[in-house]
Amino acid sequence: MKNLIKIALITIPLSLAYTDSNITGYDLFKNDPLIKHFQKIQADMDKMFEELHNNMFKEMKLNPTLTTKDFSFSPDTDLVDKGDKYELKMNLAGMDKNSIKIDIKDNYLSVQAKSEDKKEEKKGDKVIFQERHLGVIQRGMTLPKDADGSKYTSDYTNGVLTITIPKKK
Repeated sequence: MKNLIKIALITIPLSLAYTDSNITGYDLFKNDPLIKHFQKIQADMDKMFEELHNNMFKEMKLNPTLTTKDFSFSPDTDLVDKGDKYELKMNLAGMDKNSIKIDIKDNYLSVQAKSEDKKEEKKGDKVIFQERHLGVIQRGMTLPKDADGSKYTSDYTNGVLTITIPKKK
């Protein structure tokens, strides 16, 4: 432990001086072996994370037209002002209707839905490929100030949750 403290007491001022020298353009520690050692560690870490990332996704056949939005774990949601009320629509395809929990407290809406693996294989069936989200999806948002969260109604039809929230009078 004492050695670790000594190393920290030596390296922190050196790294601060190195950072300062980079800001001013004066490379005071250009050939310092300690700085070179830390630069090598950083380069090795960068390489390791790049390899990890590449290996994690190399088997995925990604559609090049997909965007990062397509990989979101929170459901797509629309909130529309309908004059005297707000209408929120949330895509929850495949979720069990009985597992959907809606909570509105202090003008904050929280929705949670759960899907479970339903094994419907019959004898002799052999699943070749299966892809669906299993688990819990959560979404939360602050509602407009005039929303009356205590009087909301909801409907879940065809994988779309619709929450109607009247405005305060």
